[in-house]
Amino acid sequence: MHRFENILFTPLGRYDNPAALRRVTELVENKAARFTLLGVVEAPSRLQRLLHRPGLVDEVVTAERTRVERDLQRLADRASTSADVIVEAGDAALSIIEQVVTDGHDLVVVTSDEDREDHATIRRLLRKCPCPVWVIRPTRARIQRVLAAVNPDPNEIELNRTILELASSMVRLHRSELHVVHAWELYGESTMRGSAFLHVPPAELEAMLAEERTKHDEALAELLASVEPPPIAWEVHLLKGPAPQVVPALVAERRINLLVMGTVARTGVNAMVMGNTAERVLDEVRCSVIAIKPKGFVSPIKPQPA
Repeated sequence: MHRFENILFTPLGRYDNPAALRRVTELVENKAARFTLLGVVEAPSRLQRLLHRPGLVDEVVTAERTRVERDLQRLADRASTSADVIVEAGDAALSIIEQVVTDGHDLVVVTSDEDREDHATIRRLLRKCPCPVWVIRPTRARIQRVLAAVNPDPNEIELNRTILELASSMVRLHRSELHVVHAWELYGESTMRGSAFLHVPPAELEAMLAEERTKHDEALAELLASVEPPPIAWEVHLLKGPAPQVVPALVAERRINLLVMGTVARTGVNAMVMGNTAERVLDEVRCSVIAIKPKGFVSPIKPQPA
């Protein structure tokens, strides 16, 4: 079972999400992990300091830090497990990543009100945070359904195994349903069907599609067979079409609560973090998401000197 040992939780937005705290504390208690609550107060710009009387901005920051610390302490008291409370002033994503790098957290959990500011923070975390990021969105569903999105590319086998192992762990923890999805396409299909400059007989194209599907089916089966220890039963979905279309459609159709996926695309550019495919999927789904980096990823953000 996948194990997290040092979890960082940052509530984003203005609204309480009691279910999120329950999810995190269940994970902390089950894994006997360290638990830290981090709050971030927006830091004033230089212009804002110039526009106000000396000392006023600092008083505002101090008052806001006190309020956030009080709210986080209330969460810590409700968590039924010991927790450290930290409050920083600055950019939310930057502060979270710096805390991760400094203290060696292996999971970041955030909640979201789905406003524009939250979305920008989450996107930056998904791109640059070195550890997995769990975005918990509100849900009233009683049955938890987890979807692992994989791509059985030989270059991403280790990442995909991590996705499957983590999804299986979450299912065991919450007694959920487990689904696995892989979206596949035939390169150049639209051109072969509609180009005035290329003619591919329909029978030949259909044979190519059948062969391509077989290759993806075999690669997916090989990936699933390689996961140790064997996970609980899962339902496999091999879907034809672009991932940003078929994955969100499956999330809606099967009422998925949690999507587990990788955030690295290998499309001709060296390991672009948060590739276009992953970003588009994340923009379309409204369920909670755990996004995972490949082993060895190093964040470009470094802690600022004290």
